[in-house]
Amino acid sequence: FLIAGSETTAMTVAWCLYYFCLHPDIQDRARAEVDQLGHDPPTIGDLEKLPFVECCILETLRVQPVAGLLPHECVETTALDGKQIQPGTVVVVMLRKAMTALSEGGTQFKPERWLDRDGSEVDRLRARDHLGFGGGPRQCPGQSMTLKEGTILLATILRHFDRIRHSSDVSIVRRKSKITHEPENLELVMQRRFT
Repeated sequence: FLIAGSETTAMTVAWCLYYFCLHPDIQDRARAEVDQLGHDPPTIGDLEKLPFVECCILETLRVQPVAGLLPHECVETTALDGKQIQPGTVVVVMLRKAMTALSEGGTQFKPERWLDRDGSEVDRLRARDHLGFGGGPRQCPGQSMTLKEGTILLATILRHFDRIRHSSDVSIVRRKSKITHEPENLELVMQRRFT
């Protein structure tokens, strides 16, 4: 799953940078957390010190999941929304619709929703059950790797670049659906922080 995971992680980070263009205050908060590390580059050992950055990855996966659909085959007769679903029927969940409809604030980008009650750590129970990774026994085996790799990649970008913004008008960015949902027309301008 290393090959499959690389594209999905890259698309997740790209979408996160898109949301940073829309929410510079969130971008600044994440960068401040990275700067508190006091060294470069961020490493896997720094993950516990980057809860808000990880929450940005989790929130990106909630509002803009890289995979569009989550199919499940019904194994026994089940009632769903007042309808009888027979065994063998494939039911497909539209991930983005489900995750935004089931969350307070819908499509609003709020990374802090993934923090625990005191706001100092990622709520691991909630993160573990993230629908963007599927669910049950077929949940994505690369979930942990994606979160770690995405967090470190995003932290590295934030450490090295200031004022990440779209080159023209962020409203032209569209979701292009192939196997994954990638941001089309996402042209970023980044100012290097250090020489």
